[in-house]
Amino acid sequence: MRIGTVIGRVTLAVRTHKYVGERLLLALPWTEETFSGVETYAPAIVVYDLLGAGVGQQIAISEGREAACPFAKATPVDAYCAALVDQISYHKTP
Repeated sequence: MRIGTVIGRVTLAVRTHKYVGERLLLALPWTEETFSGVETYAPAIVVYDLLGAGVGQQIAISEGREAACPFAKATPVDAYCAALVDQISYHKTP
């Protein structure tokens, strides 16, 4: 699981019936330097969202096989918004 910042929404011209009732977000996953206050990010990814995350909000992103686990039927999802992050406390260990 990674932390990321939502930077926008994805709008599809044609949508499969499996994507009804939710949103697709564009998010920047954080790197280790981001936790230290330096604004560096991994490449942007598209995240499936059922929680209603807004632009600028920090989210927890589940990726890979774990991203498809919340669904009863097989759903083509590579990244899933698993949580809305309210507060982050980061302490780097030596």
